[in-house]
Amino acid sequence: MPQVTNKWYSIRTRAAAQGVKSAEILIFGDIGESWYGDSILAKDFVQEIAAIDAEQITVRINSYGGSVSDGIAIHNAIKRHPATVTTSIEGVGASIASLIAMAGDTVEMAENALLMIHAPWGYAAGNSADLREFADMLDTWAQAMATSYASKTGRTTEEMLALLTDGQDHWYTAEQALAETFVDTVVQAMPMAASFDRAALSARFKSLPAAGGSPFAAAAAPTSKEIDMPGTNQPAAPAQTAAKSEEEIKAAAVKAEAQRREEIKASFAKFSGVEGVAALQASCEGDITCSVQDANNKLLAHLGKGSAPVAGGYAVTVEDSRDKFRAGAMAALMARANLAKDDRVNNYRGLSLMDMARECLAMAHIDVRGKSKMDVVAAAFTSTGDFPLLLSSVAEKAMLKGYEEADETFQKWTNVGQLGDFKAGKRLDLNTFPSLDKVAEGAEYKYASVGERGETVQLATYGKLFAITRQAIINDDLDAFSKIPARMGRAAIRTVGDLVYAILTGNPNMADGVALFHADHGNLLTGAALSTASTDAMRVAMARQKVGSEAALNIRLGYIIAPVSLEGAARVVANSEYEVGILDATNKLSNRNNTTPNSMRGLFEVISDARLDAASTAAWYGSANPGMYDTIEVSYLDGIQTPTLEQQGGWAVDGVEFKVRLDAGVKALDFRTLAKNPG
Repeated sequence: MPQVTNKWYSIRTRAAAQGVKSAEILIFGDIGESWYGDSILAKDFVQEIAAIDAEQITVRINSYGGSVSDGIAIHNAIKRHPATVTTSIEGVGASIASLIAMAGDTVEMAENALLMIHAPWGYAAGNSADLREFADMLDTWAQAMATSYASKTGRTTEEMLALLTDGQDHWYTAEQALAETFVDTVVQAMPMAASFDRAALSARFKSLPAAGGSPFAAAAAPTSKEIDMPGTNQPAAPAQTAAKSEEEIKAAAVKAEAQRREEIKASFAKFSGVEGVAALQASCEGDITCSVQDANNKLLAHLGKGSAPVAGGYAVTVEDSRDKFRAGAMAALMARANLAKDDRVNNYRGLSLMDMARECLAMAHIDVRGKSKMDVVAAAFTSTGDFPLLLSSVAEKAMLKGYEEADETFQKWTNVGQLGDFKAGKRLDLNTFPSLDKVAEGAEYKYASVGERGETVQLATYGKLFAITRQAIINDDLDAFSKIPARMGRAAIRTVGDLVYAILTGNPNMADGVALFHADHGNLLTGAALSTASTDAMRVAMARQKVGSEAALNIRLGYIIAPVSLEGAARVVANSEYEVGILDATNKLSNRNNTTPNSMRGLFEVISDARLDAASTAAWYGSANPGMYDTIEVSYLDGIQTPTLEQQGGWAVDGVEFKVRLDAGVKALDFRTLAKNPG
């Protein structure tokens, strides 16, 4: 009999009997990445059950529950399998394990077994916003679970949700579960005694099953750590209890109390350095009615008093295996595209794009066995799987990296603005804020008059399309969604740079009808080559700018903006120790032996851009510091300075189409902070 086993569960395929292939699955442990030892990992389970070639499957369950997300994945994997499935609750089917039991076409329950249903739960610590978010998340999981219980019992989702949100642990005997239609049949128990550790369970469940009577009644405290659940062929339990002496009962009680104190100490130990925890621990240990669960609740309430989350937030057993897959797959693709560090322990490291497409389909429980590569990729693009999401996420990161690493210079000397829509807007003329008035004793202060400048700012949309085809996936062409988006990102920021430098070279009219650089504006200087004298003349002209009869604005020259062909000369002027003259007929500095100090040394920064060369290799410009004055403003919609990547299923191409979009507007706000020398 072939068998596949691991630590948490076992799958046993049986030889065909009467021509029918069958298999048996044993789920005897905690579901997911548990705090309690053995656990059943959904990813492994889902992959192995999908590989079972059987017509009949029996799933035997003895589990106290665990991770909600893993449990739902296991439930769905069982439901999806084409075999006729019988789920059998052998001992305990509690919490999310009860949901897994609902996946069977037929649900059996041993007559001495227990079923328990309650809402998902977990630990949380943090401020009030953190705890509300945590509660909302648990309600969402409860809603998801309610649909499966409703589907099995034939009741409404609302009825099941009410059962999951009343805060109670609902324990059912086999007969009660049958009456409530959670199971289809009750089977005879094996001649064996089932037991559970009450101390361990008290830390997980609010209540334990009563020894007879209603499953909702509070359970009487046992006198022993083990509670026997006899089968039909065993002697009655009361005979065993009666055989115990008074001394044995006292010893058991002392042992239980010692264990309670030890478990409380273990819970509090890691937080011993937090103020007030030691006193709370002593109080909980001294109160014999305080259970381990009660102590944990008090500890969490104490830790949650602060405004910041403890240990970085909250921990909960509802981790989503699909989220883990997405994170691992994303990291693997990012590493292959040289966008992130290679993680050698990543399970998805080195997978080709085709392999990744198949993994995404398997995670979405879509069977593509026997399909061609083109059909597999088509399914990956059009299904509800994660493949398009992974591609778009990597493409977006590549695009943003290209955008951020582009060698652009306009950001240094321009201002950044924000607009909420595409309507034309005005800007306040902050450069011309008037001087302060002298206020005599007892006199009133006067309001400054700061009007709207005449310049109008308005956004426009810039964008481009590109596509990733099925052929690119089959060919494992990483460039399609790494290098191409990176170049699109660089193209986006280059577009903004084009708009900015077009202001300098195009010399548009300002609101007063006069060109940006004009003698009437006092910012168009007499043509001269770069030198100490010519840059000093630009500095002086900018400092003397004023508004009407107001005093000079004293605007300081911050940048010399030159074509690349003049960058070297500009840097000589900016950094030379001695005065720099103009070039003579032999292209040498006419006063290269001058010992006069360079008065412009260190007073400005040099910026060069090849766009200026295309217009003139002689003209150069000056700009004030944008941190102090308005120069040219680059406005973005809602302040979003990075391009946006959008995707949709390909229609014109077999694959997926991407659109890169950037909403931006560029406008010179003030001629006084800019100057030009035609050279």
